[in-house]
Amino acid sequence: MVAIYVLPLLTVLLNFLAFGSCLRFLFSRQGLYWFIPLLLTIFLIVPNALTLYAVASDPGAPVSAGGFLTYQPIGLAILWYLLIITFHYALKKTIRVNRYEADMRKNLHEARYQAKIESRKLEDREKSRKERFAGNRSVVPRIGVYPLSWVELFED
Repeated sequence: MVAIYVLPLLTVLLNFLAFGSCLRFLFSRQGLYWFIPLLLTIFLIVPNALTLYAVASDPGAPVSAGGFLTYQPIGLAILWYLLIITFHYALKKTIRVNRYEADMRKNLHEARYQAKIESRKLEDREKSRKERFAGNRSVVPRIGVYPLSWVELFED
């Protein structure tokens, strides 16, 4: 009884895994190459999902004999998923990343980060310097003990 559900369920799950992989690769740098495999995966999901729905909705239906055609959908799903993985690695090998552009972008972000850190350090140094010298101003003491005329005579 379980074998009736296992093959269609496993087939649909593999097809959804292939669909998820194609969808993920669609939003990568080589996204345009993944549009057609995504459509083909959708066309593979639909009949397998209908088969699973038919088995799940009518469990009393006659079970087909365990011939070659019984295992054909799972074989196709495994083959399709392996093709997607192979296509992904083949694209990674043939379409190289522009190293100069990537390094320039990394260097720009690193330079901005370093400038931000340096400006924070400079602000902290200036703040601590202002705090340190704020209380040490040199002022003329006015204690009022002697008259101002005597003090002015002494200073001249």
